[in-house]
Amino acid sequence: MNSHTTLAKFIHWSFTLLYAYGIFKQVDDLHELEDASLLNFEILFATVFLIIVLMRYFYMKDTPTLLAAHDDIRKGHLFIAKTVHGLVYFSLIMLPTTGLLIAALFSLETGGLEVAIAVHEFSAFLSYIVIALHIGASVYSRFKGEGLWNAMIPVWKETGKNNSEFISKLEVIENKVYEKVEDKFIN
Repeated sequence: MNSHTTLAKFIHWSFTLLYAYGIFKQVDDLHELEDASLLNFEILFATVFLIIVLMRYFYMKDTPTLLAAHDDIRKGHLFIAKTVHGLVYFSLIMLPTTGLLIAALFSLETGGLEVAIAVHEFSAFLSYIVIALHIGASVYSRFKGEGLWNAMIPVWKETGKNNSEFISKLEVIENKVYEKVEDKFIN
């Protein structure tokens, strides 16, 4: 059975904790950055975050999407999965990049701060959406028993394909979505 490497799993789960920490410790009021020690910490955190995201991206970029699937993957499914993964990386690169831009503009007391904040907030919102999609798709895949869950997640292991009537009905809808995606974006 195919699986992600131990290093890939470690990066994925440790980065998940770093992302969650970043969300919970975020600066609520821009004037908090007047504290030089907090500003320096935010710059360091954003820099480390960005380096780890880029390392993760370059380490994982050649790894097949939907590694460990038991069955052949439809082109529409692969297109959606790659798009969501790409948007996850985009949002997670934009978060620290715009955070660093905010710190620079704040320190230099120049214009453009509002635009940088708006892009930063959009990046955060986008990250919430695409990460929720990623988690939802992972859980759905786990219930279907496609084999993808076991490739990255060390608990609640899949035992095989789920042949329930409910899952079969969902798969019919899912295949119609893949057909539309394939007609619109691939063929």
